Order: sequence, then structure tokens, then C-alpha cells
Amino acid sequence: MEDLKLIKNLRPEEVLETWRIMEESLEHWKSFWRAKGFKSWEEWRRATHAPLFEKELSWNLYKINEPTKSVPEWRGGMFHGWNKWFYGVFPERPPRLKDLLAHPGVHNHWYIRKIADNFPASTTLTALRMPNGEFVIVEGMHRACAIAMLAHDNKPLNTEVLVMVADWPEEAPPLLGTGWEKDN
Repeated sequence: MEDLKLIKNLRPEEVLETWRIMEESLEHWKSFWRAKGFKSWEEWRRATHAPLFEKELSWNLYKINEPTKSVPEWRGGMFHGWNKWFYGVFPERPPRLKDLLAHPGVHNHWYIRKIADNFPASTTLTALRMPNGEFVIVEGMHRACAIAMLAHDNKPLNTEVLVMVADWPEEAPPLLGTGWEKDN
């Protein structure tokens, strides 16, 4: 938390609205949620992130003072796809973002590379602070990995990075995304 500067408190609906502004118009996400059978962006996000909306979480918005130092230390989110395709080779689940870069599927991921090569002027990630004090990404995995990649490559990040954070009451991070039921 020492690298975070509190900006303001947020309502849960403000968190969802921030995601909407960033994602709803992106064509690659439209085709993704439609292919999964969802009728709208909001239906998709409410389903994939249901654990966050089922609990009464108190959200705060922070500015990350040195994102290339702190974000690589955070852990990836427990998204079904990330867990299925990338996390299996790591002893800890979810792995730290800096460790996740060792996976060629992440290190060479077209979208992560695209973001790292042309980072927006500002961005907002979403994370949970676990009871042990660690941060877990719950929205913005590609951008968070791009930040870790820039740090790994010793490249500058000239972007204001904000993060919406809530304290998660459980020891394990929530399972996000769809498809977990198929794995059981």
C-alpha cells in the first residue's frame, strides 16, 4: 500500500462503469462475449465477475506511484482461461505477474505486446487486497502483464496508472470467468 495514493472511495457500480468505459466498445471483446453466448457486455461482465458483486466490498481508487515496481509483484487473477492456458507450469496459483512473463504464451501474447508497445495515456486496473496483504488482479490482466513486461525489459512507462482496490475477505482469490464448472 506504500506505493498507492488514495484518491477516493467508490461504489461497486462505479467499478463496473469504469470497466464499461474501457471495454464495451472494443471489438475483440465484443466477439469474445458474443461467442460465449452473452447478449451484452454487461451480462458477460456480471457473470464473469459475479463473486465480486455477490459480496459487499468497499472499493477505493488509488494512484500507483511507481507501477513498474509494484504491479509486477502482484498476482494474476484466477480467470478460468488464464488458469487453464498459462498457470499450470507455476507452483503458486495464481503466479506473480513478473513470473508469469516466463511463459512464452504470455511473453509473446499479441495483445500484451500491443499494449506494451503503445500504452494509453492513463489506465485503471482493478485488484483485490488479500488477507495476507498481496494484490490479485481482477480486471486488467493484459495491461498489468504489459506493465510487468515493460519493467522486465527496463522500458519506461509514461502512463498514469490507477487501481480500484477492495479488501477480499477470503484466503483464496475468487474464481473469475466462465468454464470452471466444466473442470469439476
